[in-house]
Amino acid sequence: MKNFVIAILVGLAVLSPFNLTNSYLRASEFDTVVVQHGESVENIASRYTSDSEQLEELTVAIREINDIKNARDMRAGRKLQIPIIARDGQKIQVASR
Repeated sequence: MKNFVIAILVGLAVLSPFNLTNSYLRASEFDTVVVQHGESVENIASRYTSDSEQLEELTVAIREINDIKNARDMRAGRKLQIPIIARDGQKIQVASR
């Protein structure tokens, strides 16, 4: 048991620095989206950015903020909080809903 706890703590220590660079995880504003049948986190995130690096960061943030572990968590009708951050002094504009 002691080894298990140590392994978890080491894992958290290793992974935590990666989240410090994800500005979406530090957002103070959020948009709410209702999941439609067949939607994925990735295609919802793509409404908010077309930049591949930002898309990956936003996808990670949406999963973490909304506690999405797998595709079953993306049921139609579920409300998701989408972090919104300013880019170049402007808020992100949603491409489509």
